[in-house]
Amino acid sequence: MTITTILCDLDGTLVDSRGDIAAAFQHAWRTVVGGTPPGPAAVARHIGKPLAEMLSELGAVLSPPLLGSFLTVYRHAYARQDARLTRPYPGVIATLQVLSAFTLGIVTTKEQGQAEIVLRRLSLAPFFRHTQGGTPGLRLKPAPDTVLAALAALHCAPAHALMVGDTPADILAGKAAGTKTCAVTYGFGTHEALLQCAADYTIDTFGELAALVRELSD
Repeated sequence: MTITTILCDLDGTLVDSRGDIAAAFQHAWRTVVGGTPPGPAAVARHIGKPLAEMLSELGAVLSPPLLGSFLTVYRHAYARQDARLTRPYPGVIATLQVLSAFTLGIVTTKEQGQAEIVLRRLSLAPFFRHTQGGTPGLRLKPAPDTVLAALAALHCAPAHALMVGDTPADILAGKAAGTKTCAVTYGFGTHEALLQCAADYTIDTFGELAALVRELSD
C-alpha cells in the first residue's frame, strides 16, 4: 500500500524536550510530593508516558486529589517554560520540508495546549495538517485511539499511514490502529524495548525518514 500520510510523535521524535519537561516535573514534585525530585535523566527515561504513570514509576503514588494538584502545578510550570529548552532534533526541519508532498500529522501524549506551545515556539506548526494531543475520552498510546482520531481528521485509511515514534507506546499504538510503524532510535525509548515491539522499520536519524517514505511510495 502506498504511504500518503505520516504521523509523528512529538517528544523524543521531532523534538528533544527533556529540559522543559524535567524542569516542570521537578517543580511539581517539590510543590506537591515534597522532598528531592528525581534527576533530569530519570525523568527523561519516562517521557512519553502519562504523568500519573511517570509519577508511579518514579516512586510517587498519589491520591486522586494530590494527583490533580500535581497535574495543575505541572501544567502551569510547563507553560511558563514556554519550550525555552526544547529543540528540534538534527535534520527535522529540513526533512519536514522534503516531506511536504505528504500529509503530516502529530500524535502525542501531551495535552493539546502543551503541544501547541512547542510547535509555536519552534515554528513547526506550519508543517502539520493536524495535531492530536491528549483528549478527554480518548485512551492514550499504546491504545490506538489517538492515532485513529488523527487519521480520521486527515481522512486517511490506516493502511496508507506510517506512525513514527521513539517509544514502544508509539509503535504499539500504530500497530493497533493498522498503520505501518517506524521506530527512531535517538529518542527516549531504549533500543531493547523498541526491538521487542518489532516495528516495521527502524531509523537512527530523522533524516533517514525521507528515503524510507520514498521507497514506500514507489
